[in-house]
Amino acid sequence: MLTTLPAELLLSIAGYFDSHTDIVRLASCCRAFYPLLLPKVFTSLDLIEHRNGHLSHLVHTLACRPELAQEVRTFRVFLGCRPTSGGRYEQEVILPVLKSTLGPDDNLSVWDGELQDREHNDAWNVLLLALLPNLEELVLQVHEFSDYTLEWVARIAETESSGLSKLRHLTVVCSDLDDGLSSSHFLPILRLPSLRSFCGHMICDGSSYDEEYAEDETFDAASYVPDNVRYSNITHIHLNSSCSQRGFADLIGAPKSLKSFIFEHSYNPNYTDGDAMYASRYYPPLQRHRETLQSLTLTDECTNDYAAYQSHDYDYVGSFARFSALKELRLQICHILDWDRGWSDLNKTSRNKFKDILPISLERLILDDLETEHTTGLAEAFKGLLLGGKYRCPNLTYLEVKGNWMHVQQSTEESNAKPRPIPAMLEEFADFKVELELLCSAAGVGFRLRDLHVEDIIKRNCLYGFLE
Repeated sequence: MLTTLPAELLLSIAGYFDSHTDIVRLASCCRAFYPLLLPKVFTSLDLIEHRNGHLSHLVHTLACRPELAQEVRTFRVFLGCRPTSGGRYEQEVILPVLKSTLGPDDNLSVWDGELQDREHNDAWNVLLLALLPNLEELVLQVHEFSDYTLEWVARIAETESSGLSKLRHLTVVCSDLDDGLSSSHFLPILRLPSLRSFCGHMICDGSSYDEEYAEDETFDAASYVPDNVRYSNITHIHLNSSCSQRGFADLIGAPKSLKSFIFEHSYNPNYTDGDAMYASRYYPPLQRHRETLQSLTLTDECTNDYAAYQSHDYDYVGSFARFSALKELRLQICHILDWDRGWSDLNKTSRNKFKDILPISLERLILDDLETEHTTGLAEAFKGLLLGGKYRCPNLTYLEVKGNWMHVQQSTEESNAKPRPIPAMLEEFADFKVELELLCSAAGVGFRLRDLHVEDIIKRNCLYGFLE
C-alpha cells in the first residue's frame, strides 16, 4: 500500500505533480500523508490570478505556521486594485507581524487602514514577504504603482536588514501603466546581497516632461558617470518592452560584475521620439563589464514579430573586440556596423568590418532586421570574417540572420488561401543565402537565414491542419 512506502519515495512521487491542488488532495488522503506533503504545497505560491482576499488568508496562515513559511521558495503575486471578497483581518495575529515589519518612520494606523482596504493588496504583500525567510524567487505583476512593496524591498536592501536574505531572482511585470515603471525604483533594490538577476517588463529610463526630456535627448553617455557604481551583486539583467533615452546607464552601472544584459526596446508613446532606441548610448556603461559580460542582446521587440512596424535608426553601437568574455551577441543589423548614412537605401556599405568589431571569444551571433539594402555590405563583411577560416572568431559555431522581407510579396488572393503558399525567396536574398551558406560551411559555422513572415505562414498553416 502507498502508506507503507518510505517518506523519501512519497516525496519523490509528489514531485511529479504539476498542480498544487493534486498535492493537497494526496496530502488529504490520510493522516500520515498530511504533515509530510503539506509543506510541498507552500514551496511555490502563485497568486497572480487570485482575488485579494486569498492573500490576507495566506498571511494569517503563515503567521500562525512559520514552519510552512520557511518552505516558500517562489512567490508570484498581482499588485493592484482588484475586487475582493472574503478578506480576513485578525488583529491579534497581524499586529505582531506588522510591528516587526514597519520601520521607525512608518505610521501604524495608516498601515492598519491599508490592510483593511478590500480592493488593494499592496500592504498585505509586504507582510507576506516579511514572513518568508527562505524566498529565492519573487515575481510581481504590477497593475498600478506599488507604494508599499517596492519601497519596503528598497528599504530592506538599503538598511541591510535580515529580510529577503536569500532572494536571488526578481521579476517585475508592469501592466496598465502608460509609461511603465522607472528604473529608479529598482536601483536601491539591487543592493540586496543575495540578488543575482533582475527581469523587468515595461521599465523606462528618462522623462517625458519637457525640461527633463530635453536633457535626456542630449544625454552624453560617453562622459556620464552614475552616482553609484559597482555596488550590486547582480549578474543578469533582462528588460523587455522597455525604453530608455539614457541607455539605462545607472542600471547597467550598478553590478560589480555583469554577465548578461538582454534588452528589447519598445515604443513609448510618452516620448516625442519613442521609436528611437538610442543603441549607441548603451555602449559606454556596458564597457565597464567588458571582462565579464558573456551574453548581450540589444534589439527592438518588433524584430520578434513580422507584423510589427520596424524603423531603421542607423546608430553604430561600437566595437566589441575588447569584450574578452562575450560569447553570445544579438544586435540589429543597422546597429552592429558603421553603415554609410547616405541618402540612397540601395546597397549600403559600412566603414568597418566584422573582423574589427567582434571578440575572439564569440560563439553565437544573431543579427536582426535584414533588409535588401544590407545584403551586399553584410555579405562582404562576413567574407572578411570567414573567408580562409575563422581565425578572428575561432570559437564561432552559430550565425543567424533574420528579417521579414517577404511580407509584401503576395497578392490578397494568395494571402487568404488555405493553405497559404510559401512565397519564393527574392533573388537578392537567395544570392545572399547561398553566399553565406558556402562561407559558413567552409568555416565550420552553423548558419540559419530566417524570414519571420514565412515562419508565420508555416505556423498558421499548421494551425489550420496543413502540415508542412
